[in-house]
Amino acid sequence: MSNREFGYLDNPANGLDIIRARTLLGNLRLWDIPKSEEALEIVINEIGNSPIPGIYMLFDERSDKKVYIGQSEDLKNRLATHVKSPDDKIKNWERVIIINDARNASQSDLNDENIRLNLENYLISLFKINRYKVTTFSSRTPSLSATQKALVKSFKEELVVLLTRKSKITKVLTERGDDEVYNDEVKKILKRKKYKIDEWGKVEAVINGMKTFIRAGSSKPKGWQVTFRGNNPDSFKTCLEKRKGYLLMPRGPILLIPLKNLKDFILKNDKEAFDRDTIDIFVLFDEEKIFVVYKNTKMDITTNAVQTLSK
Repeated sequence: MSNREFGYLDNPANGLDIIRARTLLGNLRLWDIPKSEEALEIVINEIGNSPIPGIYMLFDERSDKKVYIGQSEDLKNRLATHVKSPDDKIKNWERVIIINDARNASQSDLNDENIRLNLENYLISLFKINRYKVTTFSSRTPSLSATQKALVKSFKEELVVLLTRKSKITKVLTERGDDEVYNDEVKKILKRKKYKIDEWGKVEAVINGMKTFIRAGSSKPKGWQVTFRGNNPDSFKTCLEKRKGYLLMPRGPILLIPLKNLKDFILKNDKEAFDRDTIDIFVLFDEEKIFVVYKNTKMDITTNAVQTLSK
């Protein structure tokens, strides 16, 4: 179902600066409220008798785009704690977005902890690709029954509608297995996988003693385009030509591809490739495999994935 099919309605802020919004054809409701016990009490009572299950996002946007994402079977008690004794990770939060299906625990689909945990982890990934500093770590993602999966899928679609219309996000997870992974998260994953990181930056690093170029790629019909250019001794194209270093693509399972493998593949298809100023390759994520594409020829690079490719 598209954003247009779900529909959207919001109301202006009232005297307590409470903003209400909802999808018209979905189930989710949103309350955007200030850090206030009074506002929290009004919203909880509006939904129904406590306990009220749901998910929430605490925002501190004064210095950085910082967000804390949580879930609870009892939003009133959990958020009251955040108001009175804020967590150090988000102690200066100013507003909270509360998401519920306007029902208390006896009727709400969000009373299912497995559903809440899946949505919490989805939101963590969603805000990361929108360049927020997410102060929450991903928790376990439990397996779901067919009914639970259907509910989670629908809720995710509604969350995108609500958060897009609230101007909190602009980028959306594709869930094709090729979503971009946040820079700091990539570093943590590599360390966890026992890679030696000598230097780390936004576009270059030194991994296992080798110069590494970090490129997320640009979306094109053939896949994610990566362009090699430059003629100085340490440029991307020169290192490719010398077969020295890696291409690190922070997408999906994260790819760490030896440049020597890429050069051999390119030359096999185009002996004159390095006579030109730039060389373009494309990385294509399939359901079960990952390919690099050059001149309409594919090479399987699934084994270059740092993590297991999700099916």
